Amino acid sequence: METFPGSWLTLVLIGWLAIVVLGAILGVKQRLTVFRNYNDLGLAFLVTLSPLVLGYIFSFVTGGMDKLAIYAIVGVEALLLGWLVIRTFQDNNSLVLTLVAFVTKISLSFLFIINFLNFVAPRGETMARRASVRHIALTFLLVVTPMVFTLVKKPEGLFNPRRVMEYRGLSS
Repeated sequence: METFPGSWLTLVLIGWLAIVVLGAILGVKQRLTVFRNYNDLGLAFLVTLSPLVLGYIFSFVTGGMDKLAIYAIVGVEALLLGWLVIRTFQDNNSLVLTLVAFVTKISLSFLFIINFLNFVAPRGETMARRASVRHIALTFLLVVTPMVFTLVKKPEGLFNPRRVMEYRGLSS
């Protein structure tokens, strides 16, 4: 029996998308904790950003990426992921719910950060291509940002947007 070469990849993507949608639905209904508070949201964003930031730092300092830099990035990423898994399990107390919440958390944070970076600094060879990338990223952010903030269970923490606005004197 011959199969389409990309069929296994399609099934994986459909399964991943189903888990993220299930996590978002259960999170909105408060049957699952995706993000405990804004600190947990910040940690999820840090997991996504840390390889990029550390890669730039090592490239700037050493002029390239050597084995030590790669080991350091992998080590930091492993520690952050472990910390995030432990926090997610503490919030959900079930391996299945932890898996669903973790996949949802990492997926949404990765997609949010990538689209935020594409909005701020779009890539493309022409101005039209950069504008197109920026429009797609903005559309994605306008849809996903309210969902991500809805999935935060307790509106508290260091990275609480209202607290940051009050600190800066931008809130009434």
